[in-house]
Amino acid sequence: MITQEELKSEWGSLTKYTVDNGDGYAFSCVNYGAALTSLTMPDSSGYSSNILLQFARPDSMYNDQTYFFGKAIGRVGGRIKDGSYRLNGHPYQLPQNEGTNTLHGGANGFHHLWWHAKTIHNGIEFTREITREDDGFPGILKTSITYRWGENHQFHIEFNGFNDSDEATLFNPTVHSYFNLNNDKTRGLVCHELNMHANRVAELGNDLIPTGKLFAVDGTPFDFRQSQTLDKMIESVKKDGFTGYDHPFQVSGPLIATLKNTENRRRVDLYSDRNACILYTLNAIGKPESVNGGADLKPFMAAALEPQTLPDAVHHPDFGNIILQPHQEQSYHIVYALAVDA
Repeated sequence: MITQEELKSEWGSLTKYTVDNGDGYAFSCVNYGAALTSLTMPDSSGYSSNILLQFARPDSMYNDQTYFFGKAIGRVGGRIKDGSYRLNGHPYQLPQNEGTNTLHGGANGFHHLWWHAKTIHNGIEFTREITREDDGFPGILKTSITYRWGENHQFHIEFNGFNDSDEATLFNPTVHSYFNLNNDKTRGLVCHELNMHANRVAELGNDLIPTGKLFAVDGTPFDFRQSQTLDKMIESVKKDGFTGYDHPFQVSGPLIATLKNTENRRRVDLYSDRNACILYTLNAIGKPESVNGGADLKPFMAAALEPQTLPDAVHHPDFGNIILQPHQEQSYHIVYALAVDA
């Protein structure tokens, strides 16, 4: 069953769409930021709740340029050093929204745009034409973002981009889902275990921009090749001088990661056709915010898993190709396979 609801706020209203399977599994999304606001599934006792972190108030969603809870990210996920690059000898300057760098498509990226929505079988499709005047990127991008249920409680996310111009553009989208599989979100990442199919992780500079080097995870706090207790691993990586995880892992798929709750037995298997997954553990917060029914937002309350092509690929060609040539089309696919372990 698909329903829609108008959410009122100080800046107007947005439309929330809910696709409910009727068996404890449902998702909700909104036409602002093409944001995935809720993904509901049962636990081992049969109790269903949202496994994603989300603002309690629509106003917070609109004003946010920090957390990107559940929002679609593009044209390019991650950071682009100095907000600039060269292609075919031509320099391009992009909007800079994190110091001199471009983060998650700039301040007017996918996450800060209004999208056209239509219902499809078992899902919602968002579409939008994005010009340089909209987001500061070259080219005219005609893009769609689809959220839908597949078989066996598999939740599908599909990105499609077509460059409808004579100028090359960039296309490396993702969705910024923060997972907390506990029913009580104030418990943070207690009882969470993460397995990541990654032998290497990107080395980062002080500005969190990849240096271009990839290092082996062996013997480091970045080794999730076997399932690891996430909150204990956060403490380990802190001892290496990091505030937590905000790192691109080079993954091999199609199954790239598994996040599970050892107490309530929820499990999310994450599939992707990309070569990276960013793990961000919500290492810091700014002003007070309320999430998921009124809980106070706290650091390390959830873990974001963001499949994409390795970030800053425009400066590191061996990271992957994110150039969308004139009149070229590209599609990407992410799947969350939801299950309750016996």
